[in-house]
Amino acid sequence: MRQQFTFYRSFWEAVQELPPKDKTAVLSAICEYALDETTPPLSGVPKAIFALIKPTLDTAAKKAEIGKLGGSKAKAGSKQSESKTEANDNQTESKKESKKEKELEIENKCYISAPRTSKPTLDEVSAYCLERGNDVDPERWYAYYESNGWRVGKNPMKDWKAAVRTWERNGIEKPRQEQPKSFAQMWREMQNDEI
Repeated sequence: MRQQFTFYRSFWEAVQELPPKDKTAVLSAICEYALDETTPPLSGVPKAIFALIKPTLDTAAKKAEIGKLGGSKAKAGSKQSESKTEANDNQTESKKESKKEKELEIENKCYISAPRTSKPTLDEVSAYCLERGNDVDPERWYAYYESNGWRVGKNPMKDWKAAVRTWERNGIEKPRQEQPKSFAQMWREMQNDEI
């Protein structure tokens, strides 16, 4: 059981985009594994991220063990090369597991949020609507997405031009056409005209 371990910036950066629940799971797994040498059950994205971090923790633990023994550089070097071989093997295995996880995510359509593109200016939206010759009011479109935090449904907007095309395709800005009159309506109007 170790009393301390090195927590690398890359660990922190790896979990920054995760939802809070997954972020906590990965951070807890790192601490439990590094300090108590236990691996909590993980699944999905947290499992994949932990699998990529685990070889680094293993290598650091072996280096710390060699340091405790006061081993010479020659002893440390041979043990370190063994550690590197084992870490490389572990990393290769981790990459295979990670690839399987990603394939499952794609298969189950559990996509990780893609980074949002930068939001357009009103002038860019106006120019795009003019270029397409559509009926979309750029100011109304811009105000709508500005007010909802540039989200499409529950997800961050990835492509603002696609959102404009969706408004165009769905006819959101087109004036409502007058509904044809029913026979009953025409009959009543004729009756009123004759009176």
